[in-house]
Amino acid sequence: MKDGNQAGILLSQPAWKEPMHGNLSALLADTLLVLLGLFGVAQCTVSAFSIPVKPIFLSICIALFAFLFLAIFSLKRWRMPILLILSAAYCVTAYLLRTYFLQGFVISTNQVLSTISDNSRFDLPQFRVNLPVGEYTNACSVFLAFVLFFLACYVCWAVRRHSFWLALLGTAPFLLVPLGFTITPAWPSVLMLLGFWATLLLSRLCANSSFGRTAAAGRVALLVLPAVALCLIAMSILMPQDTYTRPASIESLRQELEGGIYRSSLFSQQNGALGRVSLDSAGNRQYTGQTVLRVHNPSKTPLYLHAFSGSVYTGVSWESLPDSTYAELENSLYFNPQNMAGQLLSFYSLPEEQSLLMEIQVENVAANRNCIYAPYGLASRPEELSGTAFVHDAYIRVTSPFGISDYTLQAWDIPHFPRAVNLNLISEPFYSAEAAYRSFANTYYTQLPQNLREKLQWYCTQVGIPDAETAGQEAVIYAIANLVRTSGEYTLSPGTTPEGRDFVDYFLFENQKGYCVHFASAAVALLRSQGIPARYAEGYAVTAMDYDEEGWADIPDQHAHAWAEVYTPGLGWQPLEVTPGVRLSTGELNQQAQDALSEDSSTPESEAESSSEPESSSPESSSALEDSSALGSDETTGAIPFDFRTLQHVLAGIGVAGGAVLLVVLRRIFLIKRRKKRFHSANVNQSAIAIYKYLTDLTSSGASIDPYSEELALKAKFSQHTLTEEEMNALLSDADRAAHETYRTLPAVRKLFFKYGKCLL
Repeated sequence: MKDGNQAGILLSQPAWKEPMHGNLSALLADTLLVLLGLFGVAQCTVSAFSIPVKPIFLSICIALFAFLFLAIFSLKRWRMPILLILSAAYCVTAYLLRTYFLQGFVISTNQVLSTISDNSRFDLPQFRVNLPVGEYTNACSVFLAFVLFFLACYVCWAVRRHSFWLALLGTAPFLLVPLGFTITPAWPSVLMLLGFWATLLLSRLCANSSFGRTAAAGRVALLVLPAVALCLIAMSILMPQDTYTRPASIESLRQELEGGIYRSSLFSQQNGALGRVSLDSAGNRQYTGQTVLRVHNPSKTPLYLHAFSGSVYTGVSWESLPDSTYAELENSLYFNPQNMAGQLLSFYSLPEEQSLLMEIQVENVAANRNCIYAPYGLASRPEELSGTAFVHDAYIRVTSPFGISDYTLQAWDIPHFPRAVNLNLISEPFYSAEAAYRSFANTYYTQLPQNLREKLQWYCTQVGIPDAETAGQEAVIYAIANLVRTSGEYTLSPGTTPEGRDFVDYFLFENQKGYCVHFASAAVALLRSQGIPARYAEGYAVTAMDYDEEGWADIPDQHAHAWAEVYTPGLGWQPLEVTPGVRLSTGELNQQAQDALSEDSSTPESEAESSSEPESSSPESSSALEDSSALGSDETTGAIPFDFRTLQHVLAGIGVAGGAVLLVVLRRIFLIKRRKKRFHSANVNQSAIAIYKYLTDLTSSGASIDPYSEELALKAKFSQHTLTEEEMNALLSDADRAAHETYRTLPAVRKLFFKYGKCLL
């Protein structure tokens, strides 16, 4: 209107809007989106990690949860009470099915960790399952159904809000985590998730337009969904998954990132993965002198603390044998091969020789906490070391994700055992088991790349290494040990092996400079070329000079060491020292290793090394026993013998506590919303009475009511006049003031009760 003094009604420009709720097309679009997202997540997880489930049961659960939560989030009233009831029902059901729920969690976790381990260099733990194999599918189905309950609630909430970013945040990890470890889920599940995200993103544009969440928005979403589906199907046809390969640049970037992760200090020092020793990056070393282990040994004998044994030589690394190679062997063993010497001497030792049974206490200060540093002659059996797993014949790893910092082991002092053992006196079970393992060692621990084997055999002939069949194994071992000690110069700065070159070949025939990793690898390769079972080993050395008066030894990082292992019938694997300048019994260490703290070298790698390398048992001492007889082995399956009973109680406690907290929070939200609704009802006087009742509730906690508020409450109760807006605002202000002032004066415990118990704020 042009005349500002004229009275009249000013109307804004008309706009056409439809109701926000109750739109069938929008609800149908949301239903299809939620089903697409939930089915994509479920199939993606199950297919990527091979989790055993019942597809029909899981599909029914997904559909039921989707329809249920979409219906709830479409309600204008009673939404919170229904969610509270569902949460209570969830907690009750979880308790009734707690066995399946907890065991399903363990089985699913094992599958995820196992798949990641198979597709990475991580050596992740496995947990013991206390359920028959036939029940695995039922347990996993129940567990995933419980997970999908919460996920369905979240996805339905995000979709009803048409929030692309919230939906992406809740569903993307289920695809990105497997892809991060180059694990490809089933392609249909990937298409489902891509379709879910693309449709939600495009329809969100309509949801934010002037139409709002209208029938038009719903129709757009319904049109976008098939269009996106057609695009994804066309992409699948044009780029078949069975023929697709990553571009070289992308693959190179992935390898560089992976290499950076595995070479980082996070994994190389305290949390390193087990199962592999990389040789292609074994370059220069330096040390800080930091104490990494504290060892208590009352007998003060020198020790090799074994952490890992490399079985397969690839030219650039030492790897573990595949699990499948142990399947037939373990049926022939009744104890673990790492316990062979302990098992033998427990049969054979005389009462006066029991003093040779040592008790070694190890405190892990800053070493890799994923493994157990164990002495040779180990007498402690797998069932005696809770929280650990004997990984076949190679090493002992910790099952706890946080590692073990303090443990005690029993071991025999084999080098000081006073007499040779007549294996004919050993029981038949041990004799048969040892024979089975000896055959296994002769098969798998003499393998080498063929070109390297031929070159090393020629080299041994040229330098005069005797033939094992005529001179005996002991003579060959002794000759090779001496040859390796004099085959190169000890240094912590040998440089790295050129790309494409064999590590041992480059060290022996060209560079001839290195530290313990080089000498040990060369010795194992030479022994294998002569048909003698040998392995690469690494860990820490404890010399006789390291102990104090009470038998404690502080082991610094420069005591990290690598050595060779030779199989001795009856005793199992025994250390063989081949690094020059190392003598464990006298505490002699290579002087360059002592000076290494001041050298300007590159950062040390995770594999063992150091010049503080201990003296290993010589061929003579390692043959203190004649041909023994049997070996045995505990059944070492891929699953770690972790006692899950304690974890069950912890998870149950966390679940109960979490459910209780959730119920408390939901109850508070519900009561606050109901109170606000009463404060702003259509009947103004009834709202005023509700506010005054709230004020009287506050007085029980020490609040005071303004006299004017009492006046207004009486007026609302007994007068026929309706309170004005100013009077209602005065009442609300007094209630807000009284609540906050009372809350500030309460102690911490009463504050919690005031806020979450009485729900007065």
